[in-house]
Amino acid sequence: MDQPIDKAFLDSLVDAEMLYDHAPCGYFSFTPNGLVIKVNQTLLDWLGYSRAEVVYNITFTDLISRGGRIYYEMFYFPLLQLQSAVNEINFDFIRKDDSRFPALINSNVIRSESGELLAVNATVYNITDRKKYEQELLDAKKMADAERNRFESLSDFIPEMVWTASADGTLNYVNKRFINFFNLGVGQIDLLAVIKRIHHKDRLGLMKNWLKTIRTEHEFKSQIRFQDAVGTFQWYMVRAVALLDEDGSVSKWMGSCTDINEHVTAIEKLDEFISVASHELKTPITSLKGALQLMNKFKDSGNGLQLMPKLIEQSNRSAEKISNLVADLLNTGNIKEGQMSLQKTRFNVLHALQNTCPHVSDGGAYELVIDADPDLEVSADENRIDQILVNFVNNAIKYAPNSKRIYLRAERIAEMEVKISVADLGPGIAAEKLPYVFERYYRIDSSGHNYSGLGLGLYICAEIVRKHGGKIGVESEPGSGTTFWFTLPG
Repeated sequence: MDQPIDKAFLDSLVDAEMLYDHAPCGYFSFTPNGLVIKVNQTLLDWLGYSRAEVVYNITFTDLISRGGRIYYEMFYFPLLQLQSAVNEINFDFIRKDDSRFPALINSNVIRSESGELLAVNATVYNITDRKKYEQELLDAKKMADAERNRFESLSDFIPEMVWTASADGTLNYVNKRFINFFNLGVGQIDLLAVIKRIHHKDRLGLMKNWLKTIRTEHEFKSQIRFQDAVGTFQWYMVRAVALLDEDGSVSKWMGSCTDINEHVTAIEKLDEFISVASHELKTPITSLKGALQLMNKFKDSGNGLQLMPKLIEQSNRSAEKISNLVADLLNTGNIKEGQMSLQKTRFNVLHALQNTCPHVSDGGAYELVIDADPDLEVSADENRIDQILVNFVNNAIKYAPNSKRIYLRAERIAEMEVKISVADLGPGIAAEKLPYVFERYYRIDSSGHNYSGLGLGLYICAEIVRKHGGKIGVESEPGSGTTFWFTLPG
């Protein structure tokens, strides 16, 4: 059963003056001229004064900073004259020992019946802890701004496109490289402009993967094609990782777009090369295997002996083709590993041209027209130079079969430089293909013809010339023939 409330006892515990004097905030009253006429003990303790030192001896403006006094005269007191209350005014109070503390003041006025200002009652809240907290927040913000500026400055100098997104996946920052690639305005993130530059076959998959990543908070990775400024699609790897708060929730996403077009193109070329190499090796192996099977079948037959020369010739051609393909592969491997060695000697260039490609000159189908100074000599690996000449001549036969004359020329173009060239009068090579003819795995398709080969011959030739310290090139005009040339230090 509840005890009855003894109101008289409770009233005896309430001492209004004690509550005023020891309140958790400061109280004071002052006249229109600022003279303090009443103050509680809490404020006196904060200021370090006694009551006698303050009451009727000190004005309000004596207790505040110089800047506070100016604010008092220009704004605070005029407001008191116009209003019944002025709240949330910030002043710095000066203690007796000249130290200070920040405070917020709420004030209300006492007026006469005629409206004359008689006195002002004010409450004072010491906001030292609040100011410290605000300063900590301000310092933290400055630090965060400095880190963001440092990150943005660094991200503008790296070769990748960098971006960030909010926790819900909305883009909120892109670096300069991103802006330049997508032609965005400075400070603007036009998502529609970005999406338009994504290959239409990649858009849907990218969006699905991104939404799934936002939902699962897992790392994002997607290989897509972006359209560059000239309209060509290039492969990029788009990645993003989540940055987590202390509670483990996603605060933002940090992402990048890395140009992997060269890597993807190299893989595609390698895949194509493997397919081509398999086909190129399979054809002579099948032919060789068929010839050997027929030779085995007819080896004890009288009639079979008549077929042997033809089968042996077929086997030799197939074996030679396999040998050449394997040699190209081995040469390429040596080049990649930097193991191609040169055996340089001093030799006569005219003799080298006369002795090259006996299979062509002896065959009778093509004429090798040679033009060179009889006394012209170079220091080089003669076998490697012959390898280049054989490749150039074989290419002339392959791509210009109707050009029955192939021109081999050597000349001194500088005191210490010799130029050697092989020319045909065939259909020529399209101008847009010329920059790529010496690239590894590149195969020239002309007039719809798909020629055999691994696309390694000219690449090997270029590396041999480079190893010698020379230059290599090609000149061609459709319908007028092609000239492959290289130079050697003389």
